[in-house]
Amino acid sequence: MSCVCCGTKASRLPSFGLQHSPPWLLSFLFALQHLLVLGSMLCTCHYLLLQSRPLAPTEQSRLLASSLFACGIATGLQSTVGTRLPLVQTPTFELLIPALTLSQHLAAERTPGNDTQGSPYCAGKDCDRPLSTQHLITQVSGAVLVSGALQMVFGVSGLLGLILRRCGPMVKAPALFIIGLSSYKQAALFCSFSWVVSLLVILITGLLSQTFRSCHLPIYLWNRKKGETKQYIPAMRMFSMFVPILCTWGVCSALRTVAEREGIAGAVRSAGNGSTSLAANPFISFAVNGGNSTDPSAWFQIPSLGGWGWPQFTPLSVCVGVAMALTSSLTSFGCYLLCDRMVRCPSVPSQACNRGICMEGVGNILSGLLGSVCGAGSSIPNIGMAGITQVGSRHPVQLCALLMVALGCSPKLAGLLMDIPFAVHGAVLCLTYSMALGGGISYFQYADIDSGRNVFIVGFTTFIALLVPRWLQAAPGILLTGWPPLDLLLMGLLCVPIFLGGLSSFLLDNTVSGSLRERGLLSGLAFGNPVPQDQAEELTHAYGLPFHHYCLFPAVYPCNQLCPRPLERLDPAEGEEDKLLKTALPVTGAERG
Repeated sequence: MSCVCCGTKASRLPSFGLQHSPPWLLSFLFALQHLLVLGSMLCTCHYLLLQSRPLAPTEQSRLLASSLFACGIATGLQSTVGTRLPLVQTPTFELLIPALTLSQHLAAERTPGNDTQGSPYCAGKDCDRPLSTQHLITQVSGAVLVSGALQMVFGVSGLLGLILRRCGPMVKAPALFIIGLSSYKQAALFCSFSWVVSLLVILITGLLSQTFRSCHLPIYLWNRKKGETKQYIPAMRMFSMFVPILCTWGVCSALRTVAEREGIAGAVRSAGNGSTSLAANPFISFAVNGGNSTDPSAWFQIPSLGGWGWPQFTPLSVCVGVAMALTSSLTSFGCYLLCDRMVRCPSVPSQACNRGICMEGVGNILSGLLGSVCGAGSSIPNIGMAGITQVGSRHPVQLCALLMVALGCSPKLAGLLMDIPFAVHGAVLCLTYSMALGGGISYFQYADIDSGRNVFIVGFTTFIALLVPRWLQAAPGILLTGWPPLDLLLMGLLCVPIFLGGLSSFLLDNTVSGSLRERGLLSGLAFGNPVPQDQAEELTHAYGLPFHHYCLFPAVYPCNQLCPRPLERLDPAEGEEDKLLKTALPVTGAERG
């Protein structure tokens, strides 16, 4: 489909790549789009973790602000000195699942004496928050801090880069495939708040991003050399997530306001975040119905270290932290692979992966100190949004990091994210995780998928990754070793599909015999092949540290695991050209689709 104002082919900008810098106004709008999408993971993770022992409205807003502040700093570090990919850092389900196991264990251990007469609020005059909830926050914060420290060890030691060198298409494809499938329960849960609203968001996004993807609208650019120039961008596709979320949010808020005045309870539940059972509990009305103008939260309050109590380190929190570190690192590994595919840039090198894990570790350490209960990891929804909108520039992500820090300093504004209907969050999860699922399937083209070996690996890893968590959730008492910390460690690992799927596919692909063609190692996606000089320069521009800070890192272990030395061209000596191994050239961005 075309439009009257499509312009000429030379004047069109089909997408914004990794190193493109959109105009400031567009970058700001793209940053707002990232902020709305990350709100889905932020709000759903907090809701799922704290639904059993909810916080008061002011405390809920303050906790969201602390998480936003930590995630904003982590996003800035990741996009500037980490992988340098447009990765937004948010709470993730892989960090949430171990935290939920710890929360359920602490709730089961609670004695009647610790319960303040059935109320989630304390009865003493010096108590301003639930005792059990504060204890939960400090315990989970300790686990998040442990996971951050372990992630820094993984990155500095080069462990993730070493694993990456042994991962071919038959490891990457099942891992991304499982990541895309792993969130279907959470997506269905939040879509069930109002399937009408969820389907409306999905329909509008599909129309804008696919049906009207070739509709170009004019923008005016200015630079010192050329002055003002007129170009055309596919605005419908680039804002295909921003427009549906914002419009649906506005319509639902208006319907909720009218329904409240008219006393129509059913309309309130459909337009808001409510249901009959949830709205009946006044203590979770904030989480159900969102923020409002009577929220007494502060307009400006900088999150402080230890504001929710200092993290507690117990055998329980340490073991849960180990599970968080392992599952989050595997998910981040998949995020890096998915992101370089969505934004069509060169495959991420091992040093960039190591730096990325280090920066995620820094973000989790900061999250633990600030009391963020869900940590910070690479956001699959934001990567999926980049694939839908074809906006892969890191500049809007860096602006989004600044917005997150600013909102983190205002609990009043941070609480507005909870006003977005949960049905919209469910639609966002459906749309974005489907891109991860499709990205995993696309890797199968590089391997011989008709091979019986590969069919077995794909089928077995996918089935086991979905079967074992379902079995453990149905019978949680099956893992009783007699030592609760070990029980939580095993539950935190085996209930995460990506851990089971990624570990199974890695072991099977590297132990079951198969030709290079079967494994997809002749496609140019395998690590270890010499990189041509022209593509080495592209890698340096995409993943190299800014301002050429290579001199700050000596070429010794472990510094060489974070930042390689600048690549130099090596010309073969006379008569030795025939001795060089002939390798397949890496696949270009256009060939990778």
